[in-house]
Amino acid sequence: MQLSAPLRNFYERWLARRLPSARQIVLDQRRIFIFPTGYGFFYLLVAALLFIGGINYENNLILALSFLLASLFMVAILHTFRNLSALGIRNGDSESGFAGEEGALEIVLFAQRREHHCVWLRWRGQDGQQISIRRGEEESLWLNLPLAERGRVMAPRLKVESRFPLGLLRTWSYVTLDHYCLAWPRPKESLDCPADGGKENQEAFSSGQSGNDEFQGLRSYIPGDSLRRVDWKGYAAGRGLNTKQFEEPVGGRLWLRWDRLPGIGEEQRLSVLCYWILQLDQQRQPYGLALPGLTLAPDTGDVHRWRLLDALAGYPDF
Repeated sequence: MQLSAPLRNFYERWLARRLPSARQIVLDQRRIFIFPTGYGFFYLLVAALLFIGGINYENNLILALSFLLASLFMVAILHTFRNLSALGIRNGDSESGFAGEEGALEIVLFAQRREHHCVWLRWRGQDGQQISIRRGEEESLWLNLPLAERGRVMAPRLKVESRFPLGLLRTWSYVTLDHYCLAWPRPKESLDCPADGGKENQEAFSSGQSGNDEFQGLRSYIPGDSLRRVDWKGYAAGRGLNTKQFEEPVGGRLWLRWDRLPGIGEEQRLSVLCYWILQLDQQRQPYGLALPGLTLAPDTGDVHRWRLLDALAGYPDF
């Protein structure tokens, strides 16, 4: 049932007051709602008809059956509620993405007092995922998050729901986690590289040519190093995981600069810079980024690329 706009706004404000956001939440009686399902209402109707029939026909067996069904329903209320009670939920990791695509947020669930079975988690308007957690353990799942525009995309209200064990009742809660995903600018192709640095190297990158670095030696692999520079032959020969080092030509470091893109809008500048970050990352050439209020030194590798893309996503509130 769709609520009118005023009722929807009132409901949202009420939920925000009753269920404030946090990085970690443990469900309790204040946060959990419970209501019969369609099957539950039908079950109650059958029990009521049996009770009326037992009275009319003075049949103790039918009356006993109606009382048994009613008792089972009362027990189901307790167990359905307990299946969500004391369930812990907290922030996990996040996967950024480009604006217009999807990122993902990791949701971590932990069970302190008891097991939790057949728990569904979903954002509003999306398909959910089911998970069960043993007592004393943690489980995590990833939920996709649409990235409508560049910047920090906050996690929407998460619905946690279960109908365990009999499906007669539905218990649910709404969880607002202080969790977010970064949406990088959507890359926009540009023929001219907006970089300061070695003129010859800049022209080479703008024309799509690769760098001409000379091999210098090996060093131990550091997580985030470009996989293209890993010494795979040496690794296969049992010499450990090492990264190839190259001597860059004089003046070869490139600086992608905000002020080298005059005459276009802010979002377009960010999109062009994003495009060239991706292009230069493939060339294995150290490159840096200079934005108003932030400068990131030239480097290479996955971690460096992510840092620069995150800076573009957060501009101007780094």
